[in-house]
Amino acid sequence: MIPDALRDVPALRREECSPDVSGLVLAAYLAPEQLRPAAARLLEQAYFLEDVSVVEVSEGFLGVYHFDHFDTPGRIALRVLVSKDVPELPTISDIYHGASWHERECRDFFGVIFAGHENMTPLLLAAEDAEFHPLRKTDKALKSLTDLLPDGEGGPQAGDAAAFLVAPEESEAQSTPSDAMGSSDGHESDEASAT
Repeated sequence: MIPDALRDVPALRREECSPDVSGLVLAAYLAPEQLRPAAARLLEQAYFLEDVSVVEVSEGFLGVYHFDHFDTPGRIALRVLVSKDVPELPTISDIYHGASWHERECRDFFGVIFAGHENMTPLLLAAEDAEFHPLRKTDKALKSLTDLLPDGEGGPQAGDAAAFLVAPEESEAQSTPSDAMGSSDGHESDEASAT
C-alpha cells in the first residue's frame, strides 16, 4: 500500500517494500525536479529525515533520502539518479534543515553538488582537498543500477536504468525546484507573486 503522503507525487517507479526485508515500506524513484515537492509533502505529513546519502553506480550517482514517522512508523526512501556529467541534485536543506550537513558530506565524498544549498563548503575534508572525493570508485568497481533494482510492479524494470536519468537538456527546460515549489512553507514567495 502506498502511503498517503506520496500517493499523488509523480514518480518514475514505486516499490512497495517489506519492512522485514528492507526496513522500508516504500521506495520511490524520482526525477530531480520531483524531489523537493516530495520532501515538502513528507514534511507536511510530519515525516522526519533520517539521512541523505549517495550511491555511485555505473549510470551515475543515486541520491538516497530516508524518512520515517514518529506516530505511524514506516520508513520511506526517495531515490534520485543523476548523471556523472551533471552530478547535481536539488537541495532539500531549506525544507529539512537537518539535510544541510548530510548534503555537504555527500559533496565531500562523491562530488555531488546540491543546487540551492547556501553553504557547499567542505564539511569533513580540508579546504585544500575540496576536489578530492574519497568514496568515488573506479569504473571497474561499479555496479549497474539494474543490479540493485528488483523486478516487479511499479514502473521501469531492471534493464531500464536509463529511464531514471533525466537528460541535461530536459532538466534545463523544466522549471527550477524553487520555481516549482515556491517557498518551503508551500506558499508562493513574495518575489514569485510580484512577477
